[in-house]
Order: sequence, then structure tokens, then C-alpha cells
Amino acid sequence: MEFPEIKATADEIARLGKPLAVYLISHKTNHQTGKLRSFKLALIVSDDTANISELECFLYTAVDCEYPYDLVLYKESEWESLSQDERTFAWSIAQTGVKIYG
Repeated sequence: MEFPEIKATADEIARLGKPLAVYLISHKTNHQTGKLRSFKLALIVSDDTANISELECFLYTAVDCEYPYDLVLYKESEWESLSQDERTFAWSIAQTGVKIYG
């Protein structure tokens, strides 16, 4: 992984949120310095997750990172279906994202 800050944040999210997988969707850097500016992660969580919105809110408040980040969460059954459909964002993540956990 190019940026240890992303890996550290993903590890903390994995520890607290217990996702089945975490993908790095994208990251932005300063074009002049190459310094990380922000990043986006996708989490695949168990279908048993009671409230995906509450989990997302919890993770945003519990995981501190010096860089802005976004989370996209999918339940496992949603991911299995959507990641096979070329018209979806999930498919794009499955094709181009970098799996960093799970």
C-alpha cells in the first residue's frame, strides 16, 4: 500500500466494524507534493448487520484520521448481486478497487 495512513485507517475500521472485506476505491493527492489529500473505502459487511447506517455513523465517529475519508457500505448479499452487474458502482469497485482487508 502506497500510503500507510490509509492502511492504518482501514485496519482500525476492520477492527471496530468487523467487515468481511475492505476495498480502497480511490485516493486523491496533491499534484505538486504527492501528499495524500483524501480517500474512499468500500466495506462489505455481513447480512446480519442490524443497521448499516448506524454502523457507518459509528465508524465515522470512532475512527480518527488526519485525512478526510468516505465510506461506502454494502451488505454481503447486496455486494454479491451488485458487483456482478456492470452498470453498478459495486461492479466498478470489484474491478478496479484494491482489496486491503478480507
